[in-house]
Amino acid sequence: MTQSLKTFSVAILLIAVCSGSMAQNMYASNSNPTSQGPLVNPGEEKSNAAFVLANPAAESSFSKLFPAATQVKWSSIDNYFWASFVNEGRKAKASFTQKGALNYLITDCNMEQLPTQFSKFINKDYAGYRLFNAIEIKAYDATAYQAVVENDKGFVTLKYTADGVEILQQVKK
Repeated sequence: MTQSLKTFSVAILLIAVCSGSMAQNMYASNSNPTSQGPLVNPGEEKSNAAFVLANPAAESSFSKLFPAATQVKWSSIDNYFWASFVNEGRKAKASFTQKGALNYLITDCNMEQLPTQFSKFINKDYAGYRLFNAIEIKAYDATAYQAVVENDKGFVTLKYTADGVEILQQVKK
């Protein structure tokens, strides 16, 4: 396995565990998952104006990658810059380095936006479940998908890559 594939796998696992736990915690606390903002320490957030002045490289890169983005909100933590925005009608979050390089992009999905093979797998193997949350993750020149499905007994977090589907986590209600 190449080093970049190993790094991508670790990134997917970390994002998957955090996102799966976040979805399950949102359910447990009866929070509205659509009201969640970027995961940042509020004391370290910078305003949009301060960000543009502090990091024109990231802002320039963002503008080139997402020219139609709306509702853009910037924040920064430890020399990484985060943009939360709406792109083509879908909520997204992107991480940039100080030099403006895109680290990764996470975009919300519905069942129709998941790859056909993944949605068919969910519909067949999890027929009694509903889609609770799904995201598309682009990092290191690869794309992966994560879906959290729910029924009256609990949640299952699934990951889909070119290698197939993997069960990441199961949580009982």
